[in-house]
Parts: sequence; structure tokens; C-alpha cells
Amino acid sequence: MSTRLGFPTLREEPIERIIGFERAPANPGYQFQPFVQTPPMEPDAALNFEEGEVIYENKHVGEWIKFWKASAFVMFGMSPGFYIFEIYQGDGYPSLGWLSEQFNWHEIPKQFQDGSGPSMEGIRYCDDHDYMNIQYGFKRSLVRPAHTMYVAALAYLIYNMDMDYVTKMRYNKEKDLVFVQRVDRLWGETEHTYEMHHLEQMVPAAVTAMKNSPALHRNGILTVHDMANKHYLKFYQDTKYWNSDLK
Repeated sequence: MSTRLGFPTLREEPIERIIGFERAPANPGYQFQPFVQTPPMEPDAALNFEEGEVIYENKHVGEWIKFWKASAFVMFGMSPGFYIFEIYQGDGYPSLGWLSEQFNWHEIPKQFQDGSGPSMEGIRYCDDHDYMNIQYGFKRSLVRPAHTMYVAALAYLIYNMDMDYVTKMRYNKEKDLVFVQRVDRLWGETEHTYEMHHLEQMVPAAVTAMKNSPALHRNGILTVHDMANKHYLKFYQDTKYWNSDLK
């Protein structure tokens, strides 16, 4: 779709050239095709990026998103931390010598073994309990690493989830652009720029529960779709968040 904001994704970044990473849109063979005009990478010089009047502002939704994301991030992060604490205080480091006897067919050289803890007393391994070898082996070698990787994946998902809610939106001076602030990452907000003629209000889906749809409530959620970038923007319809002269 035609846009005057430019397509910076077509530009090859220095880090990509250094590591040899090739993206198809940044390849000249992809950009310069016969009968196909390559869109500009830079914004149109006629665009006015000077900020204008505020249309919508809702700080509360941003604060709640940050609160829930931080709470979930801390909760998921405590589980691997508890496992590490349990290893230090209860089980001690997994002994490479013990692992080689239980799971391998060769002996690990002694200079590479880590059978001693960090000067801590009461370190105990399961070597003295034959009936627990299998359980402890799976716990140390499979369950703990798998759980840690699973929690890390959830934390990464939460870190990048923005939920599409808008905290602030304002016009530019010409009123053909809008600057939209949305919560992203863990505790920050990023401003995005959209062209007005690419934005459309989404119609609620025709379902039997239409009467209960939040889009019909006074403080319901209004969804706007940016047709150029395929982004969704969510606003609360309560009049206290809107500039009544510009809505």
C-alpha cells in the first residue's frame, strides 16, 4: 500500500553486513525489478512532523499494562531462581563424575570435574542413595534446564507483548499524521507514526453476543486498524480520555 512514511526495512544495516545476514527486502536484486518501482526508504519531504494537538490520552491503561507485565515477569523469573537456590543450599552442584557413571560410557577427566561446592558445608549428592539416582538424574539434567528455557521463552513473550493499547495520540500540524504512544517491552513506551488515510475503524464481529460486546459500551474498546502496517490500535471510548473538539 502506498505510504509517504518510507520503507526503512529496505535499507541494509551495518550489523547485517558485518555478520553476513541477508534479508530479501534489502537485497538490490529484490528491489530493482523490471516494471516494479522500488518505494522510497526515507519519508516524503512534504510531511510535517511537528506535533499538534492531543486527541486522546489514557495514562491509566499504560500503568496497568506495565504493572501486569512486570508482575508476570517477576513471577516467572522467580521459579528458575528457586531452582538455583535449591541446588546451592540442598543438592549442591551436579557432579560430572556422577553424571558420567550414570549416563555415559566413558569417564570424564578429573581436572574437568566439579564435585565440590563453593566452600559450603552440608553439600550432599545423590551418589549415596542408589534408589534416587534416576529421579535426581532427570531432575538435574532434564527437568531444571527444560523448565528454565520454558520460563525464559514466556518472559521473552511478555517482554515483547504490547497488547495494542494506546496511551496517547496526537495530530501533527497538518492533521494528516498521528503520533501514537503504546506500551512495549517491560517498562517503556514507544511512539509510532501513522498516516490518517490508512486508518480505519474496525466493525465488531457479527455474533449472537453483540449486545454484550465491549465496543458498544460507553467505556468500551474502539479498535482501529492501520491498513499499511497491519497494526491494531485500541482506545477506550469514555469521553474523559478524548479531546471532544477533535474526536
